Amino acid sequence: MVLTRDRSLVVEKSFQGSAELASLADATIKGIDRLDEIVVGIGPGSYTGLRVAVATALGMKLALGCRSFGCPSVLGYSEENYLVIGDARRGAFFLAEIRAGKLPRLPRLVPRAEIGAEISKANLERIFVTSPIPELPEVEVVLPHARYLVGRDESYVDLHEPIYLKEPHITWPK
Repeated sequence: MVLTRDRSLVVEKSFQGSAELASLADATIKGIDRLDEIVVGIGPGSYTGLRVAVATALGMKLALGCRSFGCPSVLGYSEENYLVIGDARRGAFFLAEIRAGKLPRLPRLVPRAEIGAEISKANLERIFVTSPIPELPEVEVVLPHARYLVGRDESYVDLHEPIYLKEPHITWPK
């Protein structure tokens, strides 16, 4: 979580999980006289984590009377040209190409067997993975960071819902 004033970093705090997010948000905003806007990473990422983050941002917007925006989480790196790969479960990865600091198209799903070919096609030197990927042992796990979403205004969207890669999967009881 970061707070800025006139695009300058004022507060930067980390949290682990949704339980910490609510108390951190509460403690952080108590010392602030006003907020102009809230920007939240909208994914791709953990289904529950994204929903909690979006709901928290919308709640803060209502309570504080400020604007809120979503920004693709994959823009949370300092570089301008790179590839982000994450585990999308059930035999697939998500792949997001970032060019000139922008996401020219939404992240796409790639079958596990095709990840090497897709990386080659992207032709980007810098690659980030969001969790260890056995097929890519040489690539370091680096998570996106909120501080790099600040200033990516061209990628801000009205905050309604996260970026969903798949339709919800419901397992019915037997």
